[in-house]
Amino acid sequence: MQEAHYHPDNYAIAFSQGDEQALAHYFSELHPALTLYANQWVKDFPLAQEIASEAFVKTWQKHYKFNSYEGIKAYLYTVVRRDSYKAARRLNHIDTFISDAVDNNTPFIFLVRAETYRLLYSALQKLSPGNKRVITMYYLEGKTTGEIARELNLHPHTVQTQKLRGIKALQKILRLAVFGALYALVKIFFSTL
Repeated sequence: MQEAHYHPDNYAIAFSQGDEQALAHYFSELHPALTLYANQWVKDFPLAQEIASEAFVKTWQKHYKFNSYEGIKAYLYTVVRRDSYKAARRLNHIDTFISDAVDNNTPFIFLVRAETYRLLYSALQKLSPGNKRVITMYYLEGKTTGEIARELNLHPHTVQTQKLRGIKALQKILRLAVFGALYALVKIFFSTL
């Protein structure tokens, strides 16, 4: 079976027409951030993954109603927020959520964190394999330059070089995405209220 390749703007159209490749595209792009968003309430990562996955099922059941990326994403975040809140109530995490909200961990902050994670994850995928591996190990796994060098059998100077190149590449990639992300965050947040 021939796999179709879409321009990013056309995935929403394909999604609305029931194209499973478009669903897979959005799942791979948005599921990690939606999981993080759900985990802010339920504080149980496997449950958060399940909630995010179920949001895709619910959204797919109404795929014909969507005609834009922003609409799809806003609906997914709305479903995740609602279902996470319900799950947190069942798990008696609501008191924790309310006390977190007092500490400025509001739904908007949760959304910003999730979208930041999504942008970073997407940008990491665009790095060279070596830079991606070093950046992931250093910043996400918390390993030192020496630990990375030993684990990858590299000279510490090589690890430093790859880390610096990765940071510069990420800055360039993310610089282009920041303004669009801020605009999208505001649209998504206000559409989920």
